[in-house]
Amino acid sequence: MKVNQKGQEFEVLPFFLFAKEKSVSCNLIPKELSAHKNQNVFVVPKKKKNRFIVMNQRGQEFEVFNLLIGAILALAILVIIVSIINYLEDIKIDSSLKAIEQKLSNATQSPDGSVFVLEEVILPKDFSFNSKQVSRILNIGEECVEFDFPENVKWAEYPNGSKNLISFSKRIQTQFYVVCINQGGGNISLTGHSDYFGCPSSCTEFCCALSFGVKPDYDAS
Repeated sequence: MKVNQKGQEFEVLPFFLFAKEKSVSCNLIPKELSAHKNQNVFVVPKKKKNRFIVMNQRGQEFEVFNLLIGAILALAILVIIVSIINYLEDIKIDSSLKAIEQKLSNATQSPDGSVFVLEEVILPKDFSFNSKQVSRILNIGEECVEFDFPENVKWAEYPNGSKNLISFSKRIQTQFYVVCINQGGGNISLTGHSDYFGCPSSCTEFCCALSFGVKPDYDAS
């Protein structure tokens, strides 16, 4: 026990410099300690949760949500763009095939060795032409059609070793040529894989050569 200047006794509470005066009303004791005045302990009032921390957590969650929505929208836009590109590519290929068919028709109307050309055609990967399908368009025999393409290229081949079938191993964008000659009207000089192509005896009317990427010539001799 200690005595103050007024002669009042008081004791020092552990961990806290607060005098509990025995002769003084307990109203002097702070409200925070009044419930524990006989326990000689210091009770720290519970602090309220920081509103800033709560708001910050909510802001972070909202930001993550916005990023997720943005990623989904970006993916959807990418899918739409790819679909549009594929659609436009299909249109170009379809236009090229129609243009080739038109040039074939023009060549059959002038089977005099005139070379008809398309400066640019687009064909898809794994596409092929065969003499059977072309002969139906031209209304001639299969043996009256031959294909040509440049040597030492990797985008085209004769799959069965015959020049009556041509296959494209990848997408190509090249020139297309077609020339038709009457039976007995000379030869077609092919500068790719073939040297000359003359109408077989079974071709009663005319024969045609289709060339991709290399221009054929007409030899009247």
